[in-house]
Amino acid sequence: MKKLMTVLPVALALLVVSGAAFAQDGNGDTNFGSSVRIGFAVLGGAIGQGLTARAMLESTSRNPQAASKLNAPFYVGMAFIESLCLFALAVAFVVP
Repeated sequence: MKKLMTVLPVALALLVVSGAAFAQDGNGDTNFGSSVRIGFAVLGGAIGQGLTARAMLESTSRNPQAASKLNAPFYVGMAFIESLCLFALAVAFVVP
């Protein structure tokens, strides 16, 4: 816990100044809002994928014979969740 409290402020400080460090035109426009939006979108996608995987594993453990029937819908659902994260990435960089 002590190590996390040491690393967390440094990571946050680097996150705040990294946009200015990598800016090409140097006008101060760091596009920080896009970073926050894509971060929340990916966080939501990760939580959704985790809950989906948990539900799949629970249903498979309760009924192992149904595992073959559940695999295809599971992977399609995971692909849809991941595609929403990719759409959020595109929207985050298109919308100012």
